[in-house]
Amino acid sequence: MAKARFIVITVICVVALGLLGWSISSSLAQQDYNALGLAAYDEGNYDKAIEYFTKAIEQDPENVDAYYNQGACYTTENVFFHHYDKLPGQTYIEAGLEDEEEAFRNAIADFNKALEIDPNYALAHFGKGNAYYLYVDSYTDRATKVIPEYEKALEHKDWILDKAGKEGVASIYTNLGRTYLAMGEMDKAYENYKKALDLAPLLDSALEHQAPVCIELEKYKEAYEIATKYIDMAKGSEEFDLALMPGMMAAYQLEKYEEAIEYGKEIIENFPDSGYVAGAHRFLAKIYTAKGDDALAREHIDAAIDMCTEIISSEETGVADIPGVYYERGLAYFDIGEYGKARDDFEYLEEHPEIANREVAHENYYLEGYIGLACTYSQLEKNDEAKRVLEDVVSLLDKPDFQGYKKYRKGGVEALLNKISAGESIPIPMMYQVIGK
Repeated sequence: MAKARFIVITVICVVALGLLGWSISSSLAQQDYNALGLAAYDEGNYDKAIEYFTKAIEQDPENVDAYYNQGACYTTENVFFHHYDKLPGQTYIEAGLEDEEEAFRNAIADFNKALEIDPNYALAHFGKGNAYYLYVDSYTDRATKVIPEYEKALEHKDWILDKAGKEGVASIYTNLGRTYLAMGEMDKAYENYKKALDLAPLLDSALEHQAPVCIELEKYKEAYEIATKYIDMAKGSEEFDLALMPGMMAAYQLEKYEEAIEYGKEIIENFPDSGYVAGAHRFLAKIYTAKGDDALAREHIDAAIDMCTEIISSEETGVADIPGVYYERGLAYFDIGEYGKARDDFEYLEEHPEIANREVAHENYYLEGYIGLACTYSQLEKNDEAKRVLEDVVSLLDKPDFQGYKKYRKGGVEALLNKISAGESIPIPMMYQVIGK
């Protein structure tokens, strides 16, 4: 006879926080309310789920699973609170988002209560890590508030394995990998995603992010293998675009152009609201240029520019979406030689760190904007300005919150600086064109 599903595990990914339940034994006295709460969550009725978990707690104030479940509901991404809803470094209160601040505090209180009842309840540390991930922006805060909670959870892997199975442990490695990815710590992100996939080879959020990590680390064949596996698994789902874009990037890097075209067209045709559409247009333009079809390439570049311009001008665009569309449009303008317009978009990012200086979809567009701006100045034959910008980047990478990126980017930036100092013209390196979302 199957055990009752009684707790939930949350997995951080780019666009959602998946909630999965695993089988464990629990007291029959509390089984009904917890089961009702899990069922309500499965239906997307999170307020009702919290109501049921609250009743379970009222029935038994020592019900540690109910406290954990309730906190996990609050940490459902894009439902109760998310750091993308506020500007970098803000609190929710400073952003005028009192409800989100309350939800964050409720989540932390629930996880702390679970640990008060049972100090060995390791999943509560996992939950606290998720809550802080959805609150903080900086490298330092992630290193001091998020990472330690996941590490505390993993100190009790055997307990979690018994409580939540291999997928539960894999979920913690996945969220740890996502945090390191946000910090620019690519090697550590790669290691943790690999551990997750070794335990649960079909864990979608690990597959989704390991492919871009491999691309960042120039492991293109591995990125392609992971991305195509994810494409096969995600086919027909609402999040298929999340598989298609890494697949397109990996195929492009391996010069599998026809396959890259197929993936790009599917994003554009079947996912018109995807954040990947403009990027798909831009890379299709690159491919068609390589194939000698300049007219079709221009159609795709114009489509990318038009889409970004529409998003920028829309009053409904969220603060976290603004940096990416400015950067994407700047890249498109650069590709067609409209360097004055590219400069304006990259300058916007350089001049607005209060908007751009944080990780969004595993990229920091503030840093990327500096690189784009330097390369654009180079094309405009303004090497003194390009040199000044690159020197600013070197200084930026020495700051604590850029220490992850520093490992992978400083050498390349110094190489660009040497070329500029020698009077050479520099294009935007490919690693700064393969962006997140």
